[in-house]
Amino acid sequence: MRRILVTGGTGFVGVRSIAALRRAGNAVRVFDLAPKPDRLPPSPDIEVVTGDIADTAAVIAAASGCTGIVHLAGLMTADCARDPLLGARVNLIGSLNVFEAAKAGRLPIAYLSTAGVFGPEDPVHPNPMTIYGATKLAVEGAARAFNLDHGVASLGLRPYIIYGPGISAGIAAGPSIAIAAAARREPAEIRFSGRVGFVHVDDVAHMLAAAMSVPLTGATVVTMAGETADMTDFVSELRRQTGWSDVTISGDPLRIPADLASDPVPGFLGSQPVTGIAAGIERSLAELRQVAGKESSNV
Repeated sequence: MRRILVTGGTGFVGVRSIAALRRAGNAVRVFDLAPKPDRLPPSPDIEVVTGDIADTAAVIAAASGCTGIVHLAGLMTADCARDPLLGARVNLIGSLNVFEAAKAGRLPIAYLSTAGVFGPEDPVHPNPMTIYGATKLAVEGAARAFNLDHGVASLGLRPYIIYGPGISAGIAAGPSIAIAAAARREPAEIRFSGRVGFVHVDDVAHMLAAAMSVPLTGATVVTMAGETADMTDFVSELRRQTGWSDVTISGDPLRIPADLASDPVPGFLGSQPVTGIAAGIERSLAELRQVAGKESSNV
């Protein structure tokens, strides 16, 4: 059985990625600074290791015996802006540790970059306007270097706004928080406005898991824009499906192009359908209501 190391595995994308990896028949080793194993199903195929992504020896040890790495550990936009040195230590140095861990066995790596590598005026040429985006663009460069110098193959994903059921964090979590709040009939605020690409979390998880099931070559990077719409359109669709109107939008647009095109999915990843906003909201609400129903029945 293949064993995949998942850094940041109990986070928002991590939990969904582990589910996708296990559906594909993989065992998983989770590496997290502050793991939350209660977010994962109890299973002998899931091992949880506590450690700091900036600790080179710890990352190398965690990768021992694994056949691939899904690298999700990192700090988001606001945290990087608040403490740029910490952002660089976690996002860049931490990622370099992951590539070092992969080097000896030439383990394939699937990792999250961000649509934030682009500035707001140019959807083609990377020109990040945030510390977060700058660290992620540096990781993409490191991926190319490790492929050329050491034969480490990788797939980097540049998702725009990832949303769906689960516990998300940071300013980009607004749509996910709004969906959960609407399901509970509670007020919510999305703290950015404008036109963005909405990417369902399972589309990201499926592509990351697919990368662990095929022979990777090179250092590929794929932009994921999902379905592009104005934030007001997203909130209107959420209201249509729930009848809940207490979701507000505030703040400036993000420093990312309003209309960013998705890259073609590489053929080696197979079919990777895009979940539209209406379907994504519907699926998220259904899952949240199912979980709430189970919790209420256990009270």
